[in-house]
Amino acid sequence: MERMADEFAGVNGQTPEQAPVSPKRRTKPLPDPEKSEQLIRRLNDLLSASDYFGRYASLTPEEKISKLFLASADDKAKSDINCTVSDEVRSQVPVLFQAIAGVLEEKSGLMIQSSAEINVEGFGRGLLYSGRIILVIKSLRAGFPFPFTSLAKTVAYGVACVEEGLTFLDKYKDLAEVQSLLNLEG
Repeated sequence: MERMADEFAGVNGQTPEQAPVSPKRRTKPLPDPEKSEQLIRRLNDLLSASDYFGRYASLTPEEKISKLFLASADDKAKSDINCTVSDEVRSQVPVLFQAIAGVLEEKSGLMIQSSAEINVEGFGRGLLYSGRIILVIKSLRAGFPFPFTSLAKTVAYGVACVEEGLTFLDKYKDLAEVQSLLNLEG
């Protein structure tokens, strides 16, 4: 790569130090650690509630999420090839949006509800709202961004939704307090 840059600079009559530097690949900033921890805790609580017999009670939250929530590479490949999603992936959507709603409740003090659905072909929506105020709406086309196969991507998506909802609440705070459901503080 450096040799190519040197040759390019030589053709233009520049030294390698004067040659334009190619832009580096942009990396996304890491999600807020506090919100990440809250999302993992909420996701773990939801998965524990559905583990009726406590089979996975001895696992750490990360292990439990990996075992009960994240899709396998086979599910991801199957979804990519024929645009259909498995039942495991379809169950991933509402659980994640419930966890996001829980974090939003903690942060805002308002009652937040979630509604999420995805059909067999991978089309659907995720919705987070409080009363008549819609905070976050995500369209799912061919299942994208689902299925999640890594905890880091799941947390990044969840925290981005939390921040979007909090930004909206902050912008329309007066309207949200009047139009939302019961305030959790009183």
